Amino acid sequence: MAAPTCSTKHSLLSLPTSPHAPIYHLRPDPLFPSPKSLLALSSYDAPPDLGAKGPVALREGDPVPPSMLRRSRQIRGGGAFTYTSPLPIEFPYDIREPADTERTNAATPTTIETQLAAFEASPSHPVWDAALPSSEERPARATAFSSARRDADAFPRGQLLSVSAALRDAWLPQLDIGSDGEGDKVREQFVDVASGRVVLAREPVEGNEGEGADKGFAPWSLCYAGHQFGSFAGQLGDGRAISILSTPPTPEVAAKTGFKAIELQLKGAGRTPYSRFADGLAVLRSSVREYLGAEAVAALGVPTSRALALVHLPSVHVRREQLEEAAIVTRVASSWIRIGSFEQQAYRGEYDSMSLLERYVAREVFALEEKGAPRVGEGAPARRSLMRAVVEEVARRNALTVAGWQAYGFMHGVMNTDNLAVTGDTIDYGPYAFMDIFDSAHICNHSDDGGRYSFRNQPSMMLWGIDKLGQATAELIGHEAELAERGEGGEGWVVAPDGWAGEGEATDDMKRWKERGMQEVAKVKEGFVGIFRAEYERLMRLRLGLTTAEEGDFDLFSRFLDLMATHELDFTNTHRLMSQFVSTEGSTFSAFLDALIPASAASSSSSSASPARDDWTAFLSSYETRLGLEPSDAQRTRRARMDGANPRFTLRQWVLEETIAKLSDPATRDAEGRAQLERVLDMATRPFEPYGEGEVGVRDEGETCPTREEQERRRLCAVGPVDMRGFQCSCSS
Repeated sequence: MAAPTCSTKHSLLSLPTSPHAPIYHLRPDPLFPSPKSLLALSSYDAPPDLGAKGPVALREGDPVPPSMLRRSRQIRGGGAFTYTSPLPIEFPYDIREPADTERTNAATPTTIETQLAAFEASPSHPVWDAALPSSEERPARATAFSSARRDADAFPRGQLLSVSAALRDAWLPQLDIGSDGEGDKVREQFVDVASGRVVLAREPVEGNEGEGADKGFAPWSLCYAGHQFGSFAGQLGDGRAISILSTPPTPEVAAKTGFKAIELQLKGAGRTPYSRFADGLAVLRSSVREYLGAEAVAALGVPTSRALALVHLPSVHVRREQLEEAAIVTRVASSWIRIGSFEQQAYRGEYDSMSLLERYVAREVFALEEKGAPRVGEGAPARRSLMRAVVEEVARRNALTVAGWQAYGFMHGVMNTDNLAVTGDTIDYGPYAFMDIFDSAHICNHSDDGGRYSFRNQPSMMLWGIDKLGQATAELIGHEAELAERGEGGEGWVVAPDGWAGEGEATDDMKRWKERGMQEVAKVKEGFVGIFRAEYERLMRLRLGLTTAEEGDFDLFSRFLDLMATHELDFTNTHRLMSQFVSTEGSTFSAFLDALIPASAASSSSSSASPARDDWTAFLSSYETRLGLEPSDAQRTRRARMDGANPRFTLRQWVLEETIAKLSDPATRDAEGRAQLERVLDMATRPFEPYGEGEVGVRDEGETCPTREEQERRRLCAVGPVDMRGFQCSCSS
């Protein structure tokens, strides 16, 4: 189906599926090879003596029991994903024999499979698009399904807490989510899908072996491995994330973003085969953090996944450090493939599957083949390893991202390779934080005892992740490089032949290919360093109002940060205030220093002899000299440019904690909590607004009385309570 235009509105149930979705290009979990196999779970007929003769062992041709969708297991056969349906109910599941009133948890395998099958989306329960008022307008195939068990009142019902209009307008202008009015059927269906109650799916066209939607469609969870805190952890995968739709962007969005597809994913929608010992759910606390964090980072211009909706499931209770209520974030990205996706294929030694993943990322995510192989002079396209090009592009994108993190004081907290996207997007918001009082050694994750992912370590840890991607793919890079040298492997980009399985790690060929591949990876890593530094300097020039590049700029930036650390100044407020600097000789300079340096940072805030004032005066004198090298027109527009690059509002930990507390308390949730959530979301997506900002050297005489809303927004821009500065979260956040 063609991509919709901005003027065409579609509900979630009528959005077209994208032919670039990973399910049409990568190998599925062998137990669930097609959308049809997932939809067949609802009709599973459990034998009455199932398990009576011992553990159930599947034989080839046996129908797959529904429990295999929720049971943690190792995926083989090159499987890069599992077709998975959302099931946001409490775990362990309350499954028992009908007569078991004392909850002995002694249900038979037959009962377990029968009850699980009742939860699965069923072709006999199609859900039709509520935006189509008459049955005559319905498509030939249903695009969503439910079941009798899901339709029952006992199944958890989601409450929509918020929708990000900024994300919808930027990436999904074609999406109709209905209105707030009571009884709006489009809005009700949107919430049903976003809460995991209704499952988006399409049955395949019978007898048609074509591509894309003809094969049907169903949600999926990715299979990937990863290094966690420096140690390889084996298979991990989407333990609580389920992608529910991949849809084409509008032509306007595609031109602006370069996206070939937009993938919607539910985080916290229940167990998958990758959940291991966890429940697959997410709590309200962590969901609020991801929802607001993703939108805040996007507003700063740093590459990131986005958040579309936040749905609360108050009847679903989740055990973390304490009993909490569940919630689901609908998050959005062009792709959710990670560095760990390649590590998983290397871990299994399935190089043919890795080659499929290579081609998928190169063609369907990066569109490298559309751009063509690089040319040397005016001659024919250079012959070059496609896998090396993929690693290089992953490195380039992530170098730009981590430069944005460092320039804007963002700390991810868990830069494991399973949390690093090949697209360079910031993903998996857990114990993240924005810098308060500047400290380059700050650790935002209290589970990170050794400070592996501290603020200052982020660039080196991102490079470490690129190295792990290179190690995972080195044999493929080396093999393709040799093919290129021999003139084999196709025109332009060189790829391994279909079905290439390597020769086993112990062979001389594999050793040679790996050595050659790591030589190429070393070159990519060198490029990473250059890209990171250039982007970091560009952003810091932007933040300090510089439009030209001078040799001493990096040293100037370093002095600026060192002074903030030495005198314990706030990262956001210090950057923002710099736009109001005029001159060290001007009449407002003393007032500027008063605003810049809090009393706690100066031995005597009114004395020009205080160490902090002396240090900053010396720096600002150098800064003033540097500004004098700028073109005159740039000097005139400096303040406006700096105020457009330095946020007034930042998503501080105290703001998050206060918002979470108000939403978690039933007494404040519906009115005060939701009002604060929307206020913080609006400020996070418009962080450069002044929000009651003071003017250096100008006294507020109170001539105009700010409204209560204006007072609240000004309050939310404050540094906040002392005990919340540098607040750390855990990985479970």
